[in-house]
Amino acid sequence: MISWSLHNSDKAVTVSFSSMEKIIKQQNGTPVSLQEKSDGTLYLTTKDHEYVSYISPGSSSIDRLVETYNIRYSYSNKGPYDRWIIGGVVLLLAIAAAALYKRGQSGTSGVKTMKNSLSKAQPLPSITLQDVGGLSIEMKDEIKQTLSILKNPEDVANIGVKPPKGILFYGPPGTGKTLLAQAMAKELNANFFSASGSAFTELFVGVGASRVRSLFQQARKQKPAVIFIDEVDALAGRRKAHGGEEAEKTLTELLVQLDGGHANDDILFIAATNRKDMLDEAFLRPGRIDFSFLVPLPDTKGRREIIDIHIKGKQLADDVRSTLSDLAESTSGFSGAELNSLFETASRSAIRQNRNTIEKSDLDYALDRIILGSTSRTLHDPETKRRVAIHEAGHALVAAATKPGSVRKATIIPRGQALGYVAPIPKELHLSTASELLDQIAMILSGGTAERRFLGEHSIGVSGDVQQAKQIIEQMVDMGVLQDGFTLTFVNQERETKMQELFQKALSISESLIQEHEKQFHQLVDALLKKETLEGWEIEQIVNGTYTSETREAVLV
Repeated sequence: MISWSLHNSDKAVTVSFSSMEKIIKQQNGTPVSLQEKSDGTLYLTTKDHEYVSYISPGSSSIDRLVETYNIRYSYSNKGPYDRWIIGGVVLLLAIAAAALYKRGQSGTSGVKTMKNSLSKAQPLPSITLQDVGGLSIEMKDEIKQTLSILKNPEDVANIGVKPPKGILFYGPPGTGKTLLAQAMAKELNANFFSASGSAFTELFVGVGASRVRSLFQQARKQKPAVIFIDEVDALAGRRKAHGGEEAEKTLTELLVQLDGGHANDDILFIAATNRKDMLDEAFLRPGRIDFSFLVPLPDTKGRREIIDIHIKGKQLADDVRSTLSDLAESTSGFSGAELNSLFETASRSAIRQNRNTIEKSDLDYALDRIILGSTSRTLHDPETKRRVAIHEAGHALVAAATKPGSVRKATIIPRGQALGYVAPIPKELHLSTASELLDQIAMILSGGTAERRFLGEHSIGVSGDVQQAKQIIEQMVDMGVLQDGFTLTFVNQERETKMQELFQKALSISESLIQEHEKQFHQLVDALLKKETLEGWEIEQIVNGTYTSETREAVLV
């Protein structure tokens, strides 16, 4: 309870200090109360009245009054409104305490909400296995067999085959791991629970483990069910030696839910990751993860399947539709996601040109946009433009001479960080020999070689070429891929000597080819300065000397 006590200033009579002394004297020894404030305010209370007066703080006159008359004296260093202020502070603290209590109650429900935030089934995906391309025949057969076992477990029970509890898809980004999980859920017509591995990592103690537990509990109530966790390495990463971290407690709960005496019949757990090497061994063991499928980058046949999926609903020009197999072959290393982006970018290019049909120029633009980035600037300086043309002509000539059909285009239009570039046609996985690697190094060095031969010195534009060539040379020496035999070098001085020898050999190849084809080289430079971009077939004709006068005019127009 708060007690309020204030002098009633409305009833008190204000008098001078001398008058106050006279009033005290008139009481004839009757006790009076005198209170002094720290600011010099005096409150005199007699039997019948109250008086207020003022004096300098710390004045000795008060001591004289107390010694002379019958006065009950008190001193206070509090202001007249201090008790109001204190009462107000106490009231505010009481309100704050009530608010914190209420918030604590809602916070508890908030934590419960976080714990249960992943335990709701999502709408069944519309993706089927027919919408997933680029898979090997073996993988398709195993996935179909797995689905068949899950749908009809009694058909294989007599030979001791049990439905798998867990499946792991791993491989490079963009290869369709998530799509596969969604397609399997669709094929099984199961309730679909999906989450990211990072969604189980929380600052609050116990929230991650509770989310895992709640997720599996809800799945058991809604059988058949598919639980899919993407980027599972964020949840099931390899545990440290000492342990004790919150993330490890969450992983432990996942391990228990997967294979800890729980009834997980009619529940399929699917996980996906780009980093299988980071996963905990206990998570990967059979009984938790029964099958692991590598989902690699697609080969030529797989890319063609993916292209056929992504061109559905798109209008393609006849020359584009007839060269889709060539496109599949020339996009080695592309993932399914990148092929999708390729056609999306090509579609946007066609729209910008006020066309509803994708043409070959749109696909060429999309390839350059994905591989090298957007066009950054335009070369206006004639000297710089000529130097770039000479540099790129050197690359194009040596590439066409050493490996015919390997150039898709050459251009001096800047894109990304490059002022110009020669775009190769990627091929499938190939075991390169020492001679082929030397030709590749010669092609890489030919830009700088051309600059030195025709401009007197090379520019800093060769920095990237030098680093690339140095990397290949180091790998050749380290692996013993040399033309004079299979030898390994263990002494640093010998290693450097062999690297220098390889560099000089490749440089000689580059210089010789440019010198032998000097006429064709100048034709390439002139064509690049005129057109800025040359297609692969144009480069081949110029280098091989098979072009006619009509072709030459077409190239230079």
